[in-house]
Amino acid sequence: MPRFKCSQKKQKSDLPVSTSQEHEGVKPDRIDFYKSTHYSTEKGWSSEQAEANYNSMNDLKALYNSGESSMTIDEIVGVVLGKKLKCIKGLDYGPKLDTTRATQRRAAELEDSLKKVKEEAATVQHDLQKRLDAAEVVVENQQSQITSLNS
Repeated sequence: MPRFKCSQKKQKSDLPVSTSQEHEGVKPDRIDFYKSTHYSTEKGWSSEQAEANYNSMNDLKALYNSGESSMTIDEIVGVVLGKKLKCIKGLDYGPKLDTTRATQRRAAELEDSLKKVKEEAATVQHDLQKRLDAAEVVVENQQSQITSLNS
């Protein structure tokens, strides 16, 4: 089962400063940042969905700029991309992974494993007790023999 972990926590202020002529030396807004992470001039869009998301964000931004909407850029990104992941705070969007079933399944596996280990430990303890009892009987017999030989 793959696990997704973040190597670092990043804040909105960690957006890279653009070096393109369009935004030279200025941090891009989140829509431009989305494009810079999902589009390249050599390869185009990373997926059709990425292009559709970008177009939707620009459409909402155009409504905002025309005065028909009062949404901020962050709200537009949130509406188009859905709930944000906590990995890179304020940047990563998309549905959160459903870990409930996986967690429940793993907990059940661990409980089964613990039960088996406890059973094995009880069996080993019982076997050791049998050996100890047998050794005590042998010692008692030897002590009896020593006592009878000394008398």
